[in-house]
This record gives sequence, C-alpha cells and structure tokens, in this order.
Amino acid sequence: MAASKALSQRSAGMDVFYIEAVMAEMQPLVARASVKKVHQPDADTVILRLWNGRRELRLRICVAIGGTGIYLSERTWINPASPPRFCQLLRARLKSLRAIEQLPGERVVVLTFNGHDEASYRLVVELYGRRPNMVLCDGDDLIIDVLHRRQGDEKHQAYMKGAVWRAPEKLGKWSLKEVVEVPEWEGASDNPAGWLQRHVCPMTPWVARDLACLVADGRQPGEVLALFSRRREERDYLFQIAEWEGSPRLFAFRPYCLALQAVRTFPSASEAADRFYAECDSSGRNSERAGLKRIARRALARIEKRLERLRHDILSTGESERLQQLGQLLMANFHKVDKGMNEVEVENFFEPGTVVNIPLDPALSPSQNADRLFAKSKKIRRGYQHVRRRLAESTDEKAWLETLLMNLDEMETHEDLAAVEAEMRDYGLLPKNDRKSKRPASHGHPRLREDVSPGGYTLQWGTSNRANDYLVKRVCRSHDLWFHALDRPGCHLVLKISHQGEEVPEEDILYAASLAAGYSKASAEGLADVMVAEGSAVHKPKGALPGLVRVKNYRTVRVSPRRNT
Repeated sequence: MAASKALSQRSAGMDVFYIEAVMAEMQPLVARASVKKVHQPDADTVILRLWNGRRELRLRICVAIGGTGIYLSERTWINPASPPRFCQLLRARLKSLRAIEQLPGERVVVLTFNGHDEASYRLVVELYGRRPNMVLCDGDDLIIDVLHRRQGDEKHQAYMKGAVWRAPEKLGKWSLKEVVEVPEWEGASDNPAGWLQRHVCPMTPWVARDLACLVADGRQPGEVLALFSRRREERDYLFQIAEWEGSPRLFAFRPYCLALQAVRTFPSASEAADRFYAECDSSGRNSERAGLKRIARRALARIEKRLERLRHDILSTGESERLQQLGQLLMANFHKVDKGMNEVEVENFFEPGTVVNIPLDPALSPSQNADRLFAKSKKIRRGYQHVRRRLAESTDEKAWLETLLMNLDEMETHEDLAAVEAEMRDYGLLPKNDRKSKRPASHGHPRLREDVSPGGYTLQWGTSNRANDYLVKRVCRSHDLWFHALDRPGCHLVLKISHQGEEVPEEDILYAASLAAGYSKASAEGLADVMVAEGSAVHKPKGALPGLVRVKNYRTVRVSPRRNT
C-alpha cells in the first residue's frame, strides 16, 4: 500500500492554531464515544468510526508529510480488503474514546481510550515536521506499536515497540501569553516575523507575517500580540480555505493584513478541512477516485482480452461446416480407406474439379473416423450459441465499465463516489467485506442533473449508471424524448414533454442532444452523433447491467457537444 503523496505536493497541513480550533469543536462530540470500526485506507491515514450515542462520526487522522490533519469527515473511503498491521492492532485494542486533547502549543494530539481488555491506551498523533507519525502507547507511555516504525538516532527518538514515547522538548521560547508582557522586541526591528517564529510559541509563518505587518503600520509590539492573544482565547474563528503564496491553505482566523486569494468560508473547522483535503486528494494517485479507476481499468482490460478470445472462437466456428463436409466425403469413399491409413485423398464434390486430403486416425475404422469428424463438427456447433451469448454479455460488460469510468471522471460529490463504489461492490469489482454496516442513502433516489432547454422544456440526465437506470425506468414516460451519444459511453438524458403528441421544436431537440454529447466520451469532439428516441422505444432488459438499455427505433442528430455551467 503506497503512501499518500498528493497532499505533500500541493498543500500544507494543519497549523497549531487550526488544530486548536478542531479540538474545541470535536471534544464535546467525540469524548466518551465508542469505537465502532477502524479503517486504514492508505499508508498515512486512519479513520476511526465513532458512535457518540446520537450519530456515527468519522474521525480522520492523516500523517502524510506536508498534509497532516485531524478532523471529523463526511467523506467515504475505499479500504483495502485486508486491514494493514497498524489498523488490525487498533481494532484489537480500542473500545471507547475517553478523551481527546492537544498538547499545549504543540501539533500533537493525544487520544485516550479504554481497551477491550479494560486497559488504558493512548494514541499519540504527531502532526509536525518531516516525520509525522501515530503511536499507540500504554498508560505509562511505553510504545506498543507505531504506524511508521523508525530507529532512533542523536536527533530523533526511537519509534519502535518497547521504546518510551516522549513529548517534544520545549525550546526555551516565550509562550504567547508571556511575550505580551515584553515591552520591546529586542533584536526584532529588522525581521519581526522571523523574531516571532524564533522566540514565541505557538507561532506560525502566516500569523508571524500578519502581525509583523501591523507592527510595520505603527502598532506597538505588545499591543499587536495582545490583540492576537485575545482573539485566540476568545476563539474568534473564521474557517477559510484560501491561497497564500501560491498554495491552498487552511485558516482558522481572518488575517489582519495578508492578502489571500480564492477565499472560501465554512461554518466549521471540520467542514473546511474535509473540503480542503478532498480537493487536495482529488488528483492524487492514492485518492478514492484514482483507486476505483485503477480497479475498473483492470476489469476493462480483462473484458477486452476475453472479447478477443471470443471473437476468435466465433471465427473458428466455420470449421464446423468443413468437418461436416469431410465426414460426408469420407462416407462416400469408404471403399478407398483401409484401417491404419493416416490420410486419404478424395474428389471434393462440394467444389467440383478439386481434391481434398482427409486426415485419419490409423487406429480407427473408416466409419469410426467419419463419426469422429461428425462429432467434432457437432461439438463446435453446440459451442457456437454459448460463444455468441458470452460475446453479447461481454460486450455489455465492456460498455458498462466504459460508462463507469466516465462517471468516475464526472463525480462531483462524495455521495456520487459512494454510489459508484456500491455499484462496483454489487458487481464484484470490490470485496463485500463490511456487510453489517450498510451505508445509508443520502437521497431518496440517485442524483440527477437538470437544465432547461431554450423552449422551456425540463432536461434531466444521470450522474451514474444507477442514476441512468432510475431515469429510464422511473422518470422517462412513453411520450418523453430520450437521448444518448451514439456508440459512446455517456449519460442518458430525458426531455420532459407535458402531454402526448406535443411537437417539440428542433432547437430544443438539438440543445438536449448537445448536452447528451457533452456528458459523454464524445465531449471533446467537434461534432458528435446522438440517438433520439421516444421513451416507449427504450427498454431495460431483465437482468441487464446498470445503465444498459435496448432501443427499438431512433434517429440520429449531429451536434456540437456542450456542458451546462
């Protein structure tokens, strides 16, 4: 299982002040919660599913270098079929979360648990530096095991079984409260931001730069520090995702002076963090979407190989007729055949003027050789129908997988991703390793996209194979119009018509067709052919894979693909 590297390439982890904000938000929710399940979706992440007596919570802890964080998440993850070593250990030991706290001024969070064996355990989460880690200790801080095992050296403590975990050493800095009382910042005039980072704890680069700007504007250092210290004590939070110095970051406070770009504000620290890490993960090779796509691509490659074999088998069925003819020619020439012959040359009356060599089994009589040829011919004919059926089934599977891959590219919400994951589990692409925990549906029906044509007709189309099924079976009426890109994976789109027999202007039909092309694999083409059919002509065969239909009658229109914005 590979490490999570996407975050370290694109973002920064939570700073000390953001962790404080998350702790203040989480503590009343997770304290005394029971541990329902533990997951480890990748090498750096642990998900604790907790039950607090009212609802289930997902506590995500990530120690990826450059992307550390701890928060409550609404997302879902794709988990390996077999839990990794550290995950198995946590499942075996942890029963209920007694308390969660942050070491003062440090990016270290300690979760205290009651164990299944009635013992006390501490999960220490180190969210700082180039060696972030998770450490499971007993009540005396003796290490039971760690997520990332490391040998100790002169600069670093050992992270191995049997070692003792030690809290980070204080470096002689002033606390933020203490430094407020310092009348002058000795030696800070040239670089106040650097002075703050060297001498004050806790402090972060962006807060230091922000406070230094206030000092540069003429404010007294003590006044500036008191201003920020009071804001921190009063928890005057404003949770934002914004770009600073070209990178997206999480902010727990509104900056006084710093200019932020692409600012988005959220009602809670966890909600902002959930969105932030989801966006940072979206293109990572270990993201949920990427993991599902890898699985689907492997399945598609297997189907394509199977189709190649089946097409070869279809071509080989022509051998049946040739064997039948050889058997008949042999029967007509029994007088030329003696037992022990390897072959016989006879006139081919199926192609007058030619001769053919018939291979023989020397151990068989002439009649037995003829029966052998007829039996081979019959066996091939018998298998022909099976091959044709398998070929049709495999062709449908290929179309389903191609559409599923396109849907994964189109996912906009975690609910969409969870729906595709469930579809893949039902098909058998993912193991059904958690049968007891059924994920509740977030909607009464699959999510549909909507638009309105120039003439005011409602257009609806699916976001997944199951949504397309729902659209065809429950939404599309017999007099509505149905659209789909011709010979391309894509969405099913329905143009709703108020009453039967209503004439729909061609402008509206072309608009709907362009959307159907835009939400298909033809979206990048200059022009695309789109099928247009009445709802009564679209049929979902019994037992067909999600999103697959049969269309009796349709016409095609050629349009430029478009997507609504």
